[in-house]
Amino acid sequence: MALVALAAGGGELSPAAAADGHGRDPAAHAPASRDRFAGMSGEAIVEQGLADEGFDTEAVHIGLDGIEVVAASEDHGDFTMRLDLAPGSSSGTLTVSDTGDGGIRAVDIYEVEIEESTEDRAVFDLTDLGTGEALHYDSAAASPSIAFAIPIAFAAISLGTALYYLAVGAAIVISGVLALETAKAVAKILEENAQRSSAQRRYYYPAVRRNGKVYISGRGLTTSQALARGRKGWDVWATSRGFARSLAKKLNPSNLPEWHRAHHDGYLRHYHPYGHRPNMHAFYGLPA
Repeated sequence: MALVALAAGGGELSPAAAADGHGRDPAAHAPASRDRFAGMSGEAIVEQGLADEGFDTEAVHIGLDGIEVVAASEDHGDFTMRLDLAPGSSSGTLTVSDTGDGGIRAVDIYEVEIEESTEDRAVFDLTDLGTGEALHYDSAAASPSIAFAIPIAFAAISLGTALYYLAVGAAIVISGVLALETAKAVAKILEENAQRSSAQRRYYYPAVRRNGKVYISGRGLTTSQALARGRKGWDVWATSRGFARSLAKKLNPSNLPEWHRAHHDGYLRHYHPYGHRPNMHAFYGLPA
């Protein structure tokens, strides 16, 4: 299959081993510095990042209602990829299509299960829904041998590239849980809660700190689940300051919780349980 993007986040293929079906060698692209994306939306970052990798993006959508990326190779217009992740999920499908040397259009659909996707590392499983062929991909341990698993290897490489720029932009996966940058997640969470009955509403959500930002999963937590998460030292985002304070107080009722303003741009106001015991953040609100 014709593809010129390499795995994001450090995984590389040996040029000798990775020649594509057209006799060309994919060109290596180093992950871009996030500084050049300052002030850009998540969608714009993905669009620009993929353009740097030789892709023309036809659609980019990042939200709690799902993630969609559709891109075509600028150098080889016969190659396209489409990534669809289900709402709030780290699983979905990758559809790739290409015209081979014989002029025959091939379309392959892969089931995607993402274990981790950050700027530093991408770990996922791809399964060809037509043949059942499966591949486990880890960008931190990518081996030249992956190139011999054509065409599934090139699907993995294109997916790894897309996930890298999604992580730079607004969406990461930690331990199989998809989380969006706060600004992307909050509006949708509040909108969904407003449409639910009081019994169905959730006031706490898993939060993860990464690269100076706070990411929020759309999987709402009950109060007991939020407490269990906090006791492990894991962060939680609350829908209001009152709920964040209440959680921190319950986690250590020996004294009043400690309030901190956002430490820097992109961070959030938060409470700590008294004495940082347990050492977690009860975030709330939007980035400073």
